[in-house]
Amino acid sequence: MKKTLGFALIFAFLVAASAFAQTYSVTYSDGTVELKTPKGWSPLSIGDAVPANASVRVSGSGSLELTRGKSRITILKDGTYDISSLARASEKSGAGGVGANIAQKIQSLTSDKSKTSAVGGVRAAEQGQQSVTWAEESDEVRSEVAALIAEKKYFDALKTLNNALKDTSNQADEEEFTYLTGVAYYGAGQPAKAYKALSKVVADPGAQWYANYLLLKAQLLVDSADFPGALSILQPFITANPSGESAQVAYLLTYYCQKGLGNTADAKAALDAGYQIDPATDTAKLIDQQKKAQ
Repeated sequence: MKKTLGFALIFAFLVAASAFAQTYSVTYSDGTVELKTPKGWSPLSIGDAVPANASVRVSGSGSLELTRGKSRITILKDGTYDISSLARASEKSGAGGVGANIAQKIQSLTSDKSKTSAVGGVRAAEQGQQSVTWAEESDEVRSEVAALIAEKKYFDALKTLNNALKDTSNQADEEEFTYLTGVAYYGAGQPAKAYKALSKVVADPGAQWYANYLLLKAQLLVDSADFPGALSILQPFITANPSGESAQVAYLLTYYCQKGLGNTADAKAALDAGYQIDPATDTAKLIDQQKKAQ
């Protein structure tokens, strides 16, 4: 009798442990986020448990982040989602864990800021001493934020950017600082806040950081397994920018999208096209790793 009871307790413990292992935890949410239950839709809050086979609904321009150990599911757009389907799509693409490497490469593609500073200084000088001072302060913010991000001091960068956004009255600076806010949030491991920041940006295609902005936005969509959404950015990007390392990054992200969608031939073609642009770059090495892993 005691043995039977002992086995029953062990079995119950194992079942409970297995159920816990299959449960995600809400680590971030905004807008309206709900869990489907037998009684209908129930609101979700930070810390709530979400079964791996559950359905969730996001509305009100909301977003949701779920974690389970090292696994993360991010939902960036309104809609109804099956958690197990998102997890399978992310696993199928093979993009998990590579986002940070690609994001770091995206930032390294930034052009020489001194050119922007020189042009800004000339334009400001034409407008008077007050504008010169403002241009110098803006350049100081850029330099400080770039250094903080390079040192992975993302929350310090966010503090600097928040203050700069309060002080600036220049539209171009506001857009760039908001974009950099998205960069810092992504580096800090807060993709939903990063995407929300990028969604506020009305970027000038002529801006020096425009390509990086598009690639980071696509990266966030890849991370969230929104492959069609990412491709809607990447395909026009490649058409407009068919050469250079930024195109290689776009092809690498396209590979993950096509792989996640089950388009094997298109995924392989994306790797081949990206690698052929310049086999000597760091991004080509990342592409080659995926080619060898196929």
